[in-house]
Amino acid sequence: MRKSFLSGVLAAFATAMAASAPLQVSALHPLMADLARQVGGDRVKVVDLVGEGGNPHRFEPRPDDLARMQASALVLAAGKGLEPYLNRLHDSLQGVRVVEVGSSIPSLTLARDGDGDGAAGTPDPHWWHGVENMRRAARVVALALADKDPAGKTDFLANAQTYGARLELMQRWATSELAKVPRSQRKLVTAHNAFAYFAKEFDFTVIAVAGLNAEQNNTPQALAKTIEAVKRSRVKAIFPEYKANAKVLESIAAASATTLAAPLIADGNGSGQDAGFEAMFRHNVQSITQALAAP
Repeated sequence: MRKSFLSGVLAAFATAMAASAPLQVSALHPLMADLARQVGGDRVKVVDLVGEGGNPHRFEPRPDDLARMQASALVLAAGKGLEPYLNRLHDSLQGVRVVEVGSSIPSLTLARDGDGDGAAGTPDPHWWHGVENMRRAARVVALALADKDPAGKTDFLANAQTYGARLELMQRWATSELAKVPRSQRKLVTAHNAFAYFAKEFDFTVIAVAGLNAEQNNTPQALAKTIEAVKRSRVKAIFPEYKANAKVLESIAAASATTLAAPLIADGNGSGQDAGFEAMFRHNVQSITQALAAP
């Protein structure tokens, strides 16, 4: 009888300890790791597989990454085709749910071939540049976490709501800041075709420079075509990408009599004070406003 009682106490203690242990969540994108932290709070332990400053376009899971995912309750991916290895990942992981956070968010499509992220007509994977999209994504993550930790559902949904309210204030700030940019200058000339969701939300036009990604062939003809397009746009500045080689953009800026602006963070791979969605977004809005605002 005493032995049975002791076994029951130990089992209850083990259950309580398991319930209080943080839920391990692996993320295949720095901004999905940020979302998990914002929504999960103290109830989650986040494993950022790409890492702060890492480029999710270049990431490919290694054996040790697979081991960390297998030890997780949940894996968060950006989705929309950003992670081409997801099908293989589903086959490799046993009993671990992989959530494509962006799958339920309305897609924009890539306008042309040759932007380095997919063919024309395929979903644009850079949905995180829309503030409204990130608010929706917070709820997606909250429900995914609640599925694995039902006792935390109220906390997760409350955290998502608090985060969404903070993003709404940031969206209002961005609208006010970007209003300083004249309509004739609301053009983002960028090396990486990643800002369509931002442009739609804040009424800009994206002019993505051809032939600047590593996957492309930078021919003199393509460069000349780009320089002519930038001249026709009459935009004051062009934007390199954070942590990317700006050499070709420098030559385009010189040939088109434009200014090379502060780099934009395209893939949520900012580091230090620019890490995370809110810091990335503020950095980009400030860079755009400083470069394109009147006079």
